[in-house]
Amino acid sequence: MASVCCDPSGALTQALGVQADGRTVYSAIAAYLSSYEPQLDTVIQQTSAGVDVVPADARLNLANGQLVAVQRGEYVLRNLLLPVAPRYDIVLIDTLPYLGILVDNALTAAQEIIIPLQTEFLATLSVDLMIDHVAILRRSDPTASLSITGIVLTHTDRTVMSRQVAAYTRDELTAGRAVDVPVFQTVIRRSVRFAEAQAVGQTILQYEPASESAQSYRALAQEVLDAASR
Repeated sequence: MASVCCDPSGALTQALGVQADGRTVYSAIAAYLSSYEPQLDTVIQQTSAGVDVVPADARLNLANGQLVAVQRGEYVLRNLLLPVAPRYDIVLIDTLPYLGILVDNALTAAQEIIIPLQTEFLATLSVDLMIDHVAILRRSDPTASLSITGIVLTHTDRTVMSRQVAAYTRDELTAGRAVDVPVFQTVIRRSVRFAEAQAVGQTILQYEPASESAQSYRALAQEVLDAASR
């Protein structure tokens, strides 16, 4: 399995214990825009979690203007991935929760989408926009195989708001859409353990493999695999 960090905050990079040393997704994008030769393999790094990663740091913010300025800039990540993707059974692309050229690159390269949703009402607007955006992308390219595998509810707790957002998502947010939008049964509960794990450069599966949080992610992974087999 491999992961591509397309978030300038580098959250995934840090969680996998990788130091961005100049070999990042931004350096691969910049090299491609100057030569149009895909060289993503030169920035892939192995991790102790058993997942290869293309790291990111704040310099990825520079890619926004560069990608917008070139023709077919939304296809750059897909072109970078084409030579290396066959090595892996799964390639996970992590993005910011916003619509822009970097996210369009991820959507163009992807076949399936998993949308995390913090159980707060303000977060539902971003998800609403993303669902509509996916529908537009599919209409603009009928040959695209892009689908939404599901929404995963995160940061859930026992508050009234959390329960209301969960119910709203399952009953209203996903209803009557132009694309099918399942909601995973597994939820990821709020826990300080995630921040503790990231602080020491570990995934929750490494930091506390027997914890409820780790078990939730295993259950989510099984749901994803089950959805893919249908």
